[in-house]
Amino acid sequence: AIDEMNAIYERRRDLVIGTLGEIGVDVTPPRGTIYVWAPVPEGHTSTSFAELVLEQAAVVVSPGSMYGPSGEGFFRISLTTPDDRLAEALERMREHLA
Repeated sequence: AIDEMNAIYERRRDLVIGTLGEIGVDVTPPRGTIYVWAPVPEGHTSTSFAELVLEQAAVVVSPGSMYGPSGEGFFRISLTTPDDRLAEALERMREHLA
C-alpha cells in the first residue's frame, strides 16, 4: 500500500512540476513530501501571486507567507488533491498563466 501511495504522489508531483515549468516556474522536484513549494514569479509577493492565480485561473494555491517569514517568495500546491481535480486546476493555470 505504501508503494502504491508513493507512486500516486510521484505521478502528481511530476504533473505539477511539468505544468509549472510550462508557465515559467522552475521547481526542483521534492523527494519526500506531499507538497510542492515553488518560487513566485519575479515582481510578485507570495500573496499577490496567489491572488493572481485565483483571479485568472480560479485555482487556489497557498501563499508561502502563511507559513512564516521564510515562506515569503514561494507558493505551495498540495499533492493530496485527487488526480482529476489536480489535473483540471493545472490545466486552468496553463491556459491562463502561460
